[in-house]
Amino acid sequence: MSTVTSTVIAIGNHAIENEDPLVILFDQEATPELQDIAVIQEFSEPAAMKTLTLAEGDTITIDENTYTIAYVGDVANQNLQTIGHITLLFAPLPASDRLGNGVYLTTTVKPAFHVGTKISYETDD
Repeated sequence: MSTVTSTVIAIGNHAIENEDPLVILFDQEATPELQDIAVIQEFSEPAAMKTLTLAEGDTITIDENTYTIAYVGDVANQNLQTIGHITLLFAPLPASDRLGNGVYLTTTVKPAFHVGTKISYETDD
C-alpha cells in the first residue's frame, strides 16, 4: 500500500455548496476561473502525484474521515496525474451518467474542507 498526501491551500468562493454533493479538486496550477469553483490542493511530493492511480476499493482520507472509492471515472486518473484534478462525489453511485473525472465515495457525508485540510490517497499498488 502506498500513500500520497496533499494539503488544501485555497478554497474558491464558489467551491463548497452545502446542498451539492461534490467537491472539485485542482492543484495550484489551476486558472483563476477554476480556482473560484475549486478546492486547491498542493501535493507534498509532486512526482508522486504524476504516478497516482486510484482504483475501486482504495481509500481517500480527508482529515480524520476515511472514504472508500466506489468508482473512478475514465479520465479521473489522467487528470489527477497531470493537473491534480478530480471531482469527489459524496453521493450514491448512479447506474449511468457517471462523471468521467469523478471519484465516487461510499460514505455520502461530505466533510468540512478548510485551508490546511490534509488529503491522503491510499492505494494498493
